Amino acid sequence: MRLFVRLSLIGLVALVAIGFAVNTILQADGSTPGTKQIDAVTFVDGTCSQDGVSLTIDFGTREDIPSIDRCVSNFTKTSWDLLISAQLSVTGTQKYPVGFVCRINGFPDESVESCMDTPNSRVGSWAYFVAGSGSGSWQYSSWGASSHKPACGSAEAWVFRYPDENLETLPTIDPQTSVCSN
Repeated sequence: MRLFVRLSLIGLVALVAIGFAVNTILQADGSTPGTKQIDAVTFVDGTCSQDGVSLTIDFGTREDIPSIDRCVSNFTKTSWDLLISAQLSVTGTQKYPVGFVCRINGFPDESVESCMDTPNSRVGSWAYFVAGSGSGSWQYSSWGASSHKPACGSAEAWVFRYPDENLETLPTIDPQTSVCSN
């Protein structure tokens, strides 16, 4: 019986070693055979002139905070993740932590908006716009940031709207979209 257990353990160790060796050989470049390896997500300041997702943050008509434009490349996740990949801080509400954008880069300030629930209508809120790859026009988004996946070449804009402003009024800048090479 001991001999059987010992041989079984030796066989098991040998199988694990063989599996590890085969896996190392087949994935020498870090990818699964037959698939393309995706580079790490990167961003640059400015909108995309080629492959990537353009992102614009406009702090609204009553603020002296300059708009932010970023081009995020090699991106395949949600719009919420896009904000994070562009190294922006994003805060949801306590009720909807990653579903409702309440604050971007600390705006509006915590003393003005608590982010406990959907934003206070007396303060204003973020309006979300999208433009598809190759499109020249914005569309008010009916998606939430955590349920929309922007495609390469598309553009997204977050514009802060005050209570007396229409949330669906399109951004004043044209979307910077492209047609991706892949």
